[in-house]
Amino acid sequence: MSFRVPTHLTNPLRRFARRLVDNGTPEVAAPLPLPDGLAGEPWYSVGRAVDGLGGERVDGWCLEEWPGLALRAHFSACWRDARGRLWNVLPGATAIAFLPDPKRRYEGVPLPEHFHALERDELLEDYLWLRRELARHQLDDERREVRQSMCLRLESWLELGGRGDKPCPCNSGKRYRGCCSRRVREN
Repeated sequence: MSFRVPTHLTNPLRRFARRLVDNGTPEVAAPLPLPDGLAGEPWYSVGRAVDGLGGERVDGWCLEEWPGLALRAHFSACWRDARGRLWNVLPGATAIAFLPDPKRRYEGVPLPEHFHALERDELLEDYLWLRRELARHQLDDERREVRQSMCLRLESWLELGGRGDKPCPCNSGKRYRGCCSRRVREN
């Protein structure tokens, strides 16, 4: 996957955080993997930590970056101990950039991911648009499969240094913005 945990809290990441949560400040949640946690189930794992160790559940956004290209936030939870320290308690946990969101609480319905492009580029914007579309639950299976395939193709092109003003990776000889970009939004 192209998105990963940021190595430090950059200014673009801080601005992105302030847009997600009014005057939000990201924190670093240190790893504390609990043996009775479940991978991919932050609310269950944090609930187990609260039941066994006290403290509180903090809902918010895990912040990730695709260096030089984009930022992503997905909704999750961390555990805050009695001393006020923030912990990532999932099995196999690593340190993460976490943005507490006091106005939102997970109630069983997943919240869509948020994305922010760090540069204006058609290829990148098409990729992020596809990611947003795939998060919609109203897509039928056929359309979801086509968009998933396109999303993976655009991601691989971006990883190889592709841009909207460069020749299209489909080898048509045209620039991406005048070639495959049109097809992305038509499907």
